Amino acid sequence: MMNHENFFKSPIVLRRIVGFLILDILLRGDYHGYDLWKKLEEILGTKIPHPIVYKILKEFEEMGLVVGRWVSAKSGPARKIYSITIDGVMILKHNLELFRKIRDLLSTIIEHVESVDLSSFSKSRS
Repeated sequence: MMNHENFFKSPIVLRRIVGFLILDILLRGDYHGYDLWKKLEEILGTKIPHPIVYKILKEFEEMGLVVGRWVSAKSGPARKIYSITIDGVMILKHNLELFRKIRDLLSTIIEHVESVDLSSFSKSRS
């Protein structure tokens, strides 16, 4: 039986979801990496390895989807604050359409599977 926590350990699935959410969060305001990481964990309701967040931010910055700027803190070291770019907004809109198509496809699959009474099958048939 698959544990849903293992789903989020899949690098490809996790990176796609986290990348999409990073752009969404930055559309709502500017964040530094740590606060962005905590916001992601809050939204997903699960632990996210923080190196993934920083790796995605670096890739998105190189792609021009986000920009980072160093801001001096009142106490402690300067922090890099990230903002979404116009290209980032365009990618977010495109990915939103893809996520909607995936949602619709998953709904169709779930409805199909739920149309069968799975409780009538015993473990001995496996």
